[in-house]
Amino acid sequence: MILEKTVKNSVISVISQVLILILQFVNRRIFVIFLDIEYLGYQSVFGNIFTILSVAELGIGGIISFHLYREIVIGNTKEIGKLMYLYKWIYRIIAGIIAFFGLVSCVFVPYIVKDATRSIGYLYVVYLLQLASVVTGYFMSYRRTIYAADQKAYKTIQVDLAVKIFIEFVNLFLLATFRNYLLYLSVQLSTSVIANAVIYICSNKEYPYLKERYVITREDIYKRNLVSDIKNLLIHRISYAIFDGTDNIVISSICGIRSVALYGNYYVLQTGVMNAFFFRLMETFQTAIGNIVYSGRSKDKLWEQFEMFDVFSFFIATYMGIGFLVFFQPAIRIWMGSVEYLLPDAFVFICSLMVYFIAVWEIVFRYRSVFGDYRQDRNCLVLSAILNIVISIMMAYRLGVIGVRIGTLIGLFPMFYGRIRFVIGNYFEKSVKEYLVKHVRLFGIFLMECMISYYFTEDAPVTIAGFFFRILIWAIVPLLINSLVYCRNPYFKELIRYTKLLLGMLYGRIKKNI
Repeated sequence: MILEKTVKNSVISVISQVLILILQFVNRRIFVIFLDIEYLGYQSVFGNIFTILSVAELGIGGIISFHLYREIVIGNTKEIGKLMYLYKWIYRIIAGIIAFFGLVSCVFVPYIVKDATRSIGYLYVVYLLQLASVVTGYFMSYRRTIYAADQKAYKTIQVDLAVKIFIEFVNLFLLATFRNYLLYLSVQLSTSVIANAVIYICSNKEYPYLKERYVITREDIYKRNLVSDIKNLLIHRISYAIFDGTDNIVISSICGIRSVALYGNYYVLQTGVMNAFFFRLMETFQTAIGNIVYSGRSKDKLWEQFEMFDVFSFFIATYMGIGFLVFFQPAIRIWMGSVEYLLPDAFVFICSLMVYFIAVWEIVFRYRSVFGDYRQDRNCLVLSAILNIVISIMMAYRLGVIGVRIGTLIGLFPMFYGRIRFVIGNYFEKSVKEYLVKHVRLFGIFLMECMISYYFTEDAPVTIAGFFFRILIWAIVPLLINSLVYCRNPYFKELIRYTKLLLGMLYGRIKKNI
């Protein structure tokens, strides 16, 4: 049952993200036809500010999800209802906190938007529109958590897709007709508000006990260890906010708002592809992992499962990393229509390395997320945040946007080490050193595959034939080398067996619906 739900969530999630990614490409391309790309820079910079302000969320969603896994497995609807009721009121308080600090942060707008061509009043309007969207989202978005924990995330994905398609078409029409950025932004920001409202209504029907009022006492909070979890996770949240929410601010302050817009093209493409073909897939794995971990299986069985996922992660990480190395520049050139929107090849190489490391150790993060105990790796998160911001600023003055990416790449490693030490060393009680040595060897293999792929595709023309040639090299090189490396690995053989099983289930579902 868990496997079937995982397949269903994964398939719907990937299809949804691919369609959304296509819509984003079309939207952004049409945007630069009718409006200056600088407007996209405003949106990216202010988005980073709200990423930092989101620290006020304290990671409540992750904590509640962690507790929900256990209650859903045993079917304790009263406890689930209490947790979600508590979640609702905490989120309402958080919305007020973010609104307050968001208004206070208005004073920094003139200092972080460098070389803007629009008036400061105009920038304030853009900022306040985004703030309103963020604050409103906290009133109903918490209901998504129950679907994710219950392995029914496909339902929220379908709602998001339907709303996104409708809004994108409306926005493209308004953009072509009025060429007004504020109108465009207002409609775009309504997407999450509408989707959250629909999900809220649907959850009332599917989980009627969520509509009940529950009495939450101080004992309810302390017996779930929420205060301790929040204190430890607060450090995580601050570190994540600094890590994820400062790149555009640094680029804007040092390199200018236009550099933010150029960087934004690569960021949209990278995050869109990663969401469509990787992160959404791993989110469904995390829910399955949470259900399996709390079903009482032995650690030996869980370790075998982890090893299989680790093999899968390496395969997909090599494809993701090499894919960005081979396709990034020609994709941006075709998408945006001119070489003036390209950043240097060195930037692409750093992005390729980042994608590889994020993908190869994402499974560690997914395991780490279902175990709780946020005290374990909090110091590593702090070090990551400090390294990222310090190195990014120093390198930005020397290398511009490339320097910011280098700072972000270096900042990733303490975070990764903290997760690996917790999951591999503390939970599974395996050798962290042996695990890291294995991945150093795998990284060497990845670099070899990158060099081979880049050598053959470097001079490939930006044509249909050129793209097909790139696809051929990208498909064959990692498959051949990875298969040779893992051909005798028992976990690789187990991965093949599971893959065949999943494909069989998928084929059966498709055949049933035809």
